[in-house]
Amino acid sequence: MNRQTAALLGASLIAWTLGSCSDGSSSTGTAPVAPPGGTPNHRLGPSGPLPGVEIVDPKQRVRKPLGGPMDGLTPDELAAFQRGKQVFERRFQPSEGLGPLYNATSCRSCHSKPVSGGASDLYRNFYVAMRGSTSQIPLTGLPSLVVPAFGRGNLFDLEAGRNLIPDGGGPIPVFQAQRNSIPIFGTGLFEFISNTTIIANADPDDLDLDGVSGRYNTDAAGLGRFGTKCQANSIEIFTRTPLNTQMGITTLPFLGSGGIISMACRAAQAGGNPNDPTLDNDGVPDPELEREDLGDLIAFTRFLAPPEPLRPMTSAEKRGEELFASARCTDCHMPSLDSSRGPVEAYTDLLIHDMGPALADFLNLGTPQASMISNGLTGSEWRTAPLWGTSLVGPWLHDGRAETLSEAIEMHAGEAQTSRDLFLALSPEEQADLIEFLEHL
Repeated sequence: MNRQTAALLGASLIAWTLGSCSDGSSSTGTAPVAPPGGTPNHRLGPSGPLPGVEIVDPKQRVRKPLGGPMDGLTPDELAAFQRGKQVFERRFQPSEGLGPLYNATSCRSCHSKPVSGGASDLYRNFYVAMRGSTSQIPLTGLPSLVVPAFGRGNLFDLEAGRNLIPDGGGPIPVFQAQRNSIPIFGTGLFEFISNTTIIANADPDDLDLDGVSGRYNTDAAGLGRFGTKCQANSIEIFTRTPLNTQMGITTLPFLGSGGIISMACRAAQAGGNPNDPTLDNDGVPDPELEREDLGDLIAFTRFLAPPEPLRPMTSAEKRGEELFASARCTDCHMPSLDSSRGPVEAYTDLLIHDMGPALADFLNLGTPQASMISNGLTGSEWRTAPLWGTSLVGPWLHDGRAETLSEAIEMHAGEAQTSRDLFLALSPEEQADLIEFLEHL
């Protein structure tokens, strides 16, 4: 089998034949290991264990290492995953197409915590900006909403350093915000969750009057699953876009519209055509990433294994799980979504929710589901962040403003205000139990 055929298999939905090893072990033979330094799993009083607290030996606490492939891949899929990881970690040079405007030199630059495919520390935050709050118009001279830190052109100069973003004066105000990179572990499974499943959990008009009115978002391809505002439909779209906006690397479509997930939504949609090439004028012939390499890169993201919870579960974590539900956190962070590959236990509903004015960035991405109580903008709405492996990928929230999981909860507002208030009403011990549950995921 030649490499192009293998790459096609590696990135094709049809070719994916995921299964499970009969003993639950990794298909690569990697043994589970205890997390570095251990994770708090018991509490001690001045004279020993607190009453009624089960002690679990830290040496028995295991979590499969992050960054490996999903179980059950075929040899061709595993080979595509391994090649894709090399592309993911490859540091591009200007002679290879980097720039002319860029923020990073590799995918791993922004997705390295704690391993390739993860999140990033605050120093890796990048800016997004646009003129006006009702349309998706980049700043003058920029190809996208992503503001580049480096590159050639009339806005930025490598020797002079980064120019300031316009302050918003003039007839059309400038809105800007920071983004902290989001982890991609296990997100390939989102492609197997149907539109029907996602839409069934939406309540855009809050008909049940519970204060939670999540709705779906769409792009030019269909219903979104990826990104901080669910603004991208497929892994291919969500891979090609940052390649271009963050590094200036151009590509041709791999599957294009053939890779659209589920049926297209019957809604007005925004964004680019998935069949369009990305182009630039940096003097390097387009496309700057070969189609086979793009296919392997998509395969790496698609086959990257999801985080697994710490095992065994402690009594504190079990109590925390019950408190997580009683605080109505599961209204949005749904423990599991059905998919054609089985339950996806990511603790998300893949919907966007209004999180209140303090978290609003006034940047509107995609075209959301129509609502009688919300407008067609997403400036204060965010995708319900998946919580699997969340303790491994801080800081938290879209811009990393929360240094701890407790802070992240306390910053919830809008549709999550009730859950926040219920969390704050818990005793310190109960709050600690809930946080330990999140650290277990």
